[in-house]
Amino acid sequence: MAIKHFEHFEAISSAVPADEGFDAVIGVKARTEDSPPRFHRVATERHFDLASEAEEAADAALSRVAEIAENGDLIWEESLS
Repeated sequence: MAIKHFEHFEAISSAVPADEGFDAVIGVKARTEDSPPRFHRVATERHFDLASEAEEAADAALSRVAEIAENGDLIWEESLS
């Protein structure tokens, strides 16, 4: 699990149970107390048998997130070019 801080948001990589395995996700939460988290599935083309594998994929994806949009969407490094 990795955490990345942005001006108005925090993002956390993790794994969640899904169909006989795990999905890699990035959770995004605004830095306001009443804000609910929003989850983005990443590495959707892969199935992970182990939570640790899904977490590794989520960590790698989080490292490529350059910013969080006002609506909570992920902005990827390559999107800024």
